[in-house]
Amino acid sequence: MLLALLGVETIFTNPLGWFLFLVGLAYLVGVVIVYWIRKERFWESTINGTTLLEEHGSLSYWLVTVSILVVFYLPPVDYLYFTAVLPRTTCMSTSGMALVILGTVLFVWARYTLRTNYSGHLIVKSGQTLVQSGPYCFIRHPAYAGYLLMAMGISLGYSSLAGLISVLVLLLPSLIFRIAVEEKLLVEHFGDAYRLYMRKIKRLIPGIW
Repeated sequence: MLLALLGVETIFTNPLGWFLFLVGLAYLVGVVIVYWIRKERFWESTINGTTLLEEHGSLSYWLVTVSILVVFYLPPVDYLYFTAVLPRTTCMSTSGMALVILGTVLFVWARYTLRTNYSGHLIVKSGQTLVQSGPYCFIRHPAYAGYLLMAMGISLGYSSLAGLISVLVLLLPSLIFRIAVEEKLLVEHFGDAYRLYMRKIKRLIPGIW
């Protein structure tokens, strides 16, 4: 709700206000429907199988969650209440919005491709498949890449230097840590199939890393 309100505060001066408003509203409605009405734990895989491997303590989940909160909230707060360091131009806001749209499309595409394989908590269950279709043909972690693009877009669109720094020092390291934990589980479960996939497909940037 707070994110939606921050969006409302900037709607008339920055198009990214609409994104924050819609994301904040959609998340609030989604939590109500999934958690309180359906009684489902939205951070767990919906595959009906036995748990084979999992991250203990969900450290990577909380690191990424806190980092995302910072990089989503800090830029609009910086934009509203602090003196501008970077130029606040139409070019900046338009470029930021383009990155946000690209990141959102990539994230939604990845989630749609994963379907029941998705889990906020890192876990491997019996019956889980190694997904290599859709955006997973190009990078191994397209949902995380989507988060990065959205975060960079929000910071750029709001001309927030603090936001850009938070992406580099908070979100990126937390995602790299989560990728390392996740891939350790996947290698242990899928073995040579995942090692071959790792050799063929890069983590976050196609053909580079």
